[in-house]
Order: sequence, then C-alpha cells, then structure tokens
Amino acid sequence: MIKYISFDLDGTLADETFDSLIWNEEIPKLFAKKNKVSLEEAKTRVYAEYYKALYIEKIRNWTDIYYWFKRFNFKDWKVLLQDMKKHVFLYSDTIESLQYLSKKYRLIIISNSEEKFLNIKLEAEGLKKYFDKIYSAPTNFNISKKNAGLFLEVLKKLKINKEEVIHIGDDHYLDYEVPSSVGIKSFHLVRSKNLKQKHTIHSLLELKNKL
Repeated sequence: MIKYISFDLDGTLADETFDSLIWNEEIPKLFAKKNKVSLEEAKTRVYAEYYKALYIEKIRNWTDIYYWFKRFNFKDWKVLLQDMKKHVFLYSDTIESLQYLSKKYRLIIISNSEEKFLNIKLEAEGLKKYFDKIYSAPTNFNISKKNAGLFLEVLKKLKINKEEVIHIGDDHYLDYEVPSSVGIKSFHLVRSKNLKQKHTIHSLLELKNKL
C-alpha cells in the first residue's frame, strides 16, 4: 500500500530557469564586476572554475553557492538568492497535483539540489506546506547526485518498506532506473509526448490514475 510519494524538484515540479540564471549569468556578472573584465571573459573563467571543481578537484559541495561566493570572494549569497527568487517557475500541473495528492498521501522531495536552493524554491511558490520531508543529496547525504544508497537510506529514515513509496522525476536514470534498482516503483516524467513507455508519464496529473 502506497503511503508516500517522492518527487524530484528541478525539471519535475519547477523548471530550471532559476539555477541556469544564477550559474550561467549572475555569478559571471559578479565575477566581471569584481575583476573588471568583460562578461564574455568572466563566463570563460567562471565556467573553467566550475569544470575544475567538478572534474579535477572533485569538490563534493561544488553546487553550494556559499562555496562559490567564498572561492570568488563575493559578498553575501543570500542577497542574490532573494533577488532571483522571482525566477522560480512552477509547471502548470504542479500545484493542482500536489493539492490532490497531499490529501491522500504523505509527500516528500528527494533532490540533487543543494539545500539553500531547495529552500528558496520551496518558499517562492508556497510549496513547502505540501511536503512532510525534504531531502537534498549533497546536503543531507554528502553526495552530488541521487544513488541507490540514498533511496535505501530514505526508506530507513521514514521507517517504511519499498512497497510503500513511489518516486517521480524527469531524469530517466536518476529518477527511474536508480530507484527501480532497489525495488521502488518509479515513473519517468517526460513532458514531451514523443516518448511513450509503460513507466513514463507526460503530466503530474496522470498520477491520479496511476496510484
């Protein structure tokens, strides 16, 4: 019997505009201003630092905005997040689906997003009230991306078995194959209707008929 429904956040409940603007535009703008270089040069140098942190230095918390503000010697990261809050956009089916499902199930989030980003997104559109638990892979489990061990650990924390939860997300591997590998029923959210498979849904509203 299903008791919990687990959601990915980015690309599932909200689009990725907020993240993209911060990493690809706003941080390079701050770098350009601080170092008195063109935005084009700033982007080149900042993106190179992203690559170095992830692939060469293998920094585990490389998605933590505090880490980057410290690395680039910028001022308060909280100001930027609050300024960019207006760029958090939910998909049109998000609120309706959460309102319906939260009446019958306990809802949780399992995300690759760092906690600071998660919190600002959940505050922006009043999402937090729908969720019992919110789990960040990097913040709560010290890993950069969801893996099988994370899902098993969540089951332990919730004191439930794998048959009592389903997971939904937009990444076929991380949100379908990984949880499925440990026996958790999962759905791959593909908002384009070109891909039609048994485990795919094209809208969160389809969940009503899948449970």
